Amino acid sequence: MPELWIPYGNVETLVTLQAENLGTVVQAEAQPRNDSVDLPELARRASAVFVCDTRPATVEVLMELSRSISAAETLKVFASVPRKVEAASPDLRGRVRTLGPPIPIDGGVAFADELNEPGEKLFIGTAAPDPLYGISDTRVEACHNWVAGSKAEAARARKETEPTPFEKTESYKVMQDLAAKVRDARYFSVVPRGGKAAAVLDGPPFDVMRRGFQRTKVSPGRAIIVGAGGKGYDDTLSGALRSVWGTLQGVRKSGQVLLAAECSEGLGSTALEMLATGRLVSEGKQKRAYVDGLEEVFYLGKLKEDYEVLLLSGLPETYAKGSLALTTARGSGEAVGRLLNKIGRTSKVNVVPRAPEARVESG
Repeated sequence: MPELWIPYGNVETLVTLQAENLGTVVQAEAQPRNDSVDLPELARRASAVFVCDTRPATVEVLMELSRSISAAETLKVFASVPRKVEAASPDLRGRVRTLGPPIPIDGGVAFADELNEPGEKLFIGTAAPDPLYGISDTRVEACHNWVAGSKAEAARARKETEPTPFEKTESYKVMQDLAAKVRDARYFSVVPRGGKAAAVLDGPPFDVMRRGFQRTKVSPGRAIIVGAGGKGYDDTLSGALRSVWGTLQGVRKSGQVLLAAECSEGLGSTALEMLATGRLVSEGKQKRAYVDGLEEVFYLGKLKEDYEVLLLSGLPETYAKGSLALTTARGSGEAVGRLLNKIGRTSKVNVVPRAPEARVESG
């Protein structure tokens, strides 16, 4: 009986299937690093390092830089949530600062003042598939963190809301153009593989990043089990919803999707919180303005429209099962049992333990 371990927050959850049920397992194994740059040397000469996320591969690279950062007394380190960075890399404790974006004037875009200061700035983050941008790389995350109004500009650039992972979109181009306006900036995107950093790329073009994700062709099954990636990826429902779209060619329309995401920090976006508390329709109509994460409400609705979704998470039932109208399970055994009861005991189930590393295609 095959046993599969799927990242779930800080731990892994066990998924057990009968051999006759197991379809393709899309598993990207860790591989030797292939960096395009000597990042520690660059850090020693830089004026500031901006940590764009706390995904595992980002943390791995950051820990390798901690000695260089510690040795450079004048080097500034910024992160949107310093406590997370310092908890992941204790050598940096007391060195990481927060830098909130300024309030945009008349709803426009505004850059944090520190982005225009002299000196080379290094931005570090891990690339991930994304339904709005195609790929959310360091440039995208930097704008999310430190350029006020950037998400609204990116969302408005799309003429439709259909999720398109791994396709370069107008929203991505907006973020790319905004990131190019930051003074003396270099954007290093980490490509992950097996939960580790497979490569650190210096300002990679979109197509180069896309080729860095393992491409796997699978025969669509009646069900798919998707791991949202564990800590750094599945902290919120927002992150989990954005990660799942790169895998869905591995399941038939109207099929079963079991999404495993701990969501220890809750829903993760203003729009999802408004939806969960019944405020989205009235306030959204009244303000007629972009609400952070509004596209995720569409993704959630489309996911439920096209598939039968079962969520394995730590979200309170009052949100997950009530307001968001998701079917939930209290453990992986219960979740898999429900899945097999729906599709039949001999149907095939494809499994993607780490969705943010997967590029699944039907074949």
